[in-house]
Amino acid sequence: MSSRPCNLVFLHAHDMGRYNAAYGHALPTPHLAAEARRAVLFRDAHCAAPTCSPSRAAMLTGRTPHEAGVMGLIHRGWDLNDYDTHLAAHLARHGWETALAGLQHELREPERVYQTLLATPADDFFTRDQLAATAAATWLRQPERATRPFYLFLGLFQPHLPWPAADPARFPADRTSPPPPLPDHPEIRTDWADYAAGVELADNAFGQVFAALDATGLAANTIVVVTTDHGVALPHMKCHLTAHGTGVTLLIRDPRQPATAGRACDALVSHLDLLPTLCELLAVPTPADVCGTSLGPLLRDPAGPPVREDVFAEVTYHAAHEPKRGVRTKRHSYQRSFDPDRRRPLANTDNSRSKTLLAAAGWGDLPTAAESLFDLLHDPQETHNLAADPAHAATLAALRARLDTWMRHTADPLLSGPVPLPPGANAQTRECYDASGPRVFGA
Repeated sequence: MSSRPCNLVFLHAHDMGRYNAAYGHALPTPHLAAEARRAVLFRDAHCAAPTCSPSRAAMLTGRTPHEAGVMGLIHRGWDLNDYDTHLAAHLARHGWETALAGLQHELREPERVYQTLLATPADDFFTRDQLAATAAATWLRQPERATRPFYLFLGLFQPHLPWPAADPARFPADRTSPPPPLPDHPEIRTDWADYAAGVELADNAFGQVFAALDATGLAANTIVVVTTDHGVALPHMKCHLTAHGTGVTLLIRDPRQPATAGRACDALVSHLDLLPTLCELLAVPTPADVCGTSLGPLLRDPAGPPVREDVFAEVTYHAAHEPKRGVRTKRHSYQRSFDPDRRRPLANTDNSRSKTLLAAAGWGDLPTAAESLFDLLHDPQETHNLAADPAHAATLAALRARLDTWMRHTADPLLSGPVPLPPGANAQTRECYDASGPRVFGA
């Protein structure tokens, strides 16, 4: 094996959660399933924020979204407060060639951190994903890739809504099984069939990159990360602090660790752990201000001691304002809302048949809880709130204190009251059904 520093290929799908064949779901993702046989699969990995830009900012800086300055969506006016903290900028400073193919959503000016932006013009997101994968594979096949360590990020739009209309001959809706906590209903089954078609597109795109790494021999000296930003864009999932929102796919393949290839790890881990992990694996200094912990010990021994006891997640803005924070251990999940308005902000759930069905049945009228406590052993779907149960008062108090300590340690601005929009940024009002309604703007 080459003594040259390892390369890094980072593959990212949009809104995928853990719903693919690598995690045991009957979905057409053979390339991801094959990659899982060459990687360590983390079964209990969570994002730092179940909303697009904040999740990506945390994942690629190792800092919480509120520390990174991305508490809302980039295209609505938020931006990373220090571009030098981005993984691409960090690796470029240490000699890695950096390239971006496809979608990124944590920077307004990606050209400031990536040395090469691979052009992928297309009129629709489905074509753009395939062009991005082809561009990435072509870039990997260029002879100069063998002369200098590189970092390639491929970001896909799929399986974000809108999904392609599923071919009923291949994806019959009445043979699908929507995952909990969604009800088994014809409209939701149709959505899930379309999701299957969308996640297949993402899997095919990833397959192009896996094939290029193998064909060029680069796989022998390339660390591969596969993940997503958060849960699927359906009700109760994306933008929620339950595992349906924060649970993510995470595969890490280190070719120098063949003994653990194909192993699964049950330890609780966070996207915040990725940057220190990659710094360790690539033998570059880890920035002093990162919040995460290297997963290196778990890559060497997936059944070894856990590297953390808890993970934290947050939402401040998505399409609408929805300030909330949460902490999760292996046994419990605790969530707190910082908004006195208990109405559900429907704009934070993407439009779909499932949303239309549930909203018509009064889902939007159900008040959200000020606090939630779930026992993950007895209630893995996080549907039975124990916050008001005296029998769980000690657990509630302990997790409240744990969340408070984390918020103080990370200087969470919510401690000082509502977080204002940055100048020029915008968000939907609470009354909006979707992202097309009236907006408020930062002063």
